[in-house]
Amino acid sequence: MDVELLMEIQYNLPISNTPLVDLAENLGRDVDEVIKKLKLYSKLGILKRYGLNLNYKAFPNYKQAALVGLKSYDREVIEKINKFDEFKVKHNYLRDSEYKVWFTVKGKDLEEIKNLVKNICKKNYIILPTKRVYKMNVKFDLYKGISWSSKKLEPKDVPTISELGLDEKFVKSLESLEITKRPFLNMGYSEEEVVSTIEELIRIGIGRDFSGVLKESKIGFKENCMTVLKVSDAESTAIKLVENFPQITHLIERETCNEWKYQLYFVVHARNRKPIEEIINRVMYFEGVEDVKPIYSKANLRDFSL
Repeated sequence: MDVELLMEIQYNLPISNTPLVDLAENLGRDVDEVIKKLKLYSKLGILKRYGLNLNYKAFPNYKQAALVGLKSYDREVIEKINKFDEFKVKHNYLRDSEYKVWFTVKGKDLEEIKNLVKNICKKNYIILPTKRVYKMNVKFDLYKGISWSSKKLEPKDVPTISELGLDEKFVKSLESLEITKRPFLNMGYSEEEVVSTIEELIRIGIGRDFSGVLKESKIGFKENCMTVLKVSDAESTAIKLVENFPQITHLIERETCNEWKYQLYFVVHARNRKPIEEIINRVMYFEGVEDVKPIYSKANLRDFSL
């Protein structure tokens, strides 16, 4: 792998009319060679996409999210889950816990999510609605061998696309750009308008950042751990986690239920378990942490044709 290039597109992708041209220039590389490599990485599945990473709360049909845990692994159920696009159902993992399958789902409200899950799963499941997202920023440090992002707290609320008078289809198209020198041509707006829109969306929190997104399994990151915490004060613990652990990619507070009393969920990815275990061992001694449960991923069910 071209580690220098993959790090640069994750962490330092310029927001301009010609982001890949400027990326190549910043690296002192030939732009045609850079584009050729990125197209290869896209074909191989190493580079999932590049562009504006969006906050789902800005879209009226995705205002509510939830994590769902299933006690049984059922082929028919998994196939139904995987039929949804990744905007509706982002993650679908087989994990090492009493609830074997975990997937996230979004909807306009909790009632829609409950009906969807009921139709798919029938029984033996828990629905854990999102109360607050503290951090959502997935980047992989290929030198350290662990996920790493210095991004701080997410805004509690963001305006909707409709409130801003923006076309939803256009905004979604900014998430996955063509690998070319001028990706903003033929979008129905001038290149300058597109760049200005991206900058404004990031400023108000609808865009999380502008970067390349890598596929963890293709870059040797074999371990993915969702650690769940039972705490006395979710907000203060979450803020402390964000401040102390840039390794965290996802940090979310969720509602509890009778079967599941954990409020906070954080995810760390790494090449092996050692650095993840070191983080968990430190978190165990945080003030207000009553219980810690690491739940490792066994397989990304999105990767399999069942």
